[in-house]
Amino acid sequence: MRAVALASILIVHFNATVTGYFTLPHKLFTSTLVQGIYLGDFGSSLFFIVSGASLALTTPPEQSPWQFYKKRAKAVYPLFWLAWAVCFSIRFISQPGYYAGAKTVTLVLTFLGLDNFAVAAGWVGMDFACVGEWFLGSILFLYLLFPLLQRALRRSPLLTWAVTLAVCIPIHMHGWDAGLVAVHIPEFLFGMTFLTLKDQMKVVLMPLLVSGLINLPVDEKLLCAMFSAFVFIALAAVAAPLMDKPLPRAVCAKAAKLSYAVFLVHHVLIQRLVRGFDLAALSRRDTAILFCVYLLATYAAAEALLWLQRWLREQKQVIFQ
Repeated sequence: MRAVALASILIVHFNATVTGYFTLPHKLFTSTLVQGIYLGDFGSSLFFIVSGASLALTTPPEQSPWQFYKKRAKAVYPLFWLAWAVCFSIRFISQPGYYAGAKTVTLVLTFLGLDNFAVAAGWVGMDFACVGEWFLGSILFLYLLFPLLQRALRRSPLLTWAVTLAVCIPIHMHGWDAGLVAVHIPEFLFGMTFLTLKDQMKVVLMPLLVSGLINLPVDEKLLCAMFSAFVFIALAAVAAPLMDKPLPRAVCAKAAKLSYAVFLVHHVLIQRLVRGFDLAALSRRDTAILFCVYLLATYAAAEALLWLQRWLREQKQVIFQ
């Protein structure tokens, strides 16, 4: 599931960059799915669902919120800060004056991983953002809510869902959160709930989701939430027999292991790789070659980032010893 979500994000950011943010025709992949759902929204929604499911699977109910937040901070921030330091340094030197319009006070947002989120939300016009995307800020808010949602689900699942939908849908429909958080809370909660559902309930959910996709007069993000839940259930159904085979298991395991590092570096890389290309004249063949180079460069950069993180940890241990 994480591999499918990652592939969607890699493709859509490649598409956005080589089409001049969709001002030119697509030459290799589409950026829309059924009902006009944006591929980037689908990949992000699937990530939110997977995150909710994985946390529900691995977080003991007796764990305190403080312990949970501490573990999440260790999982998110060291690699983020490392990627940010490398990417910021390269951009600052190669593009003098690029950050001239960013206010120094917004370095706090960068430190918290909320920089791209703040720009997307309209809090600031420009920040020192260069890695992380809006997604990181959104998932951090969901992490903040996780202990509350976990306890609420244990006490009353139906009430938890009723309150969540009653609060989140109006907030999203009125645009009070710029579509960055409220619509993703039900996705996150669905992932948390999925592990407790019986197989019969999962089978019943699929036609209900399809019916909602076809008939409900809602916006693309709510349609995307339903479509992503449908795909999540379908992937869960095929995962067990597929993962029995060595090659799919190895590929998906590697993609899942690298996903966070790839997420941090991939957009910066494709933006740099297209420099010097005449995007309007770029042929389908050369677009395909560029996509392959982009995948290889992203893989290499993600591996290098993880290696650098391990090396720094080893040096820290040596110093303290």
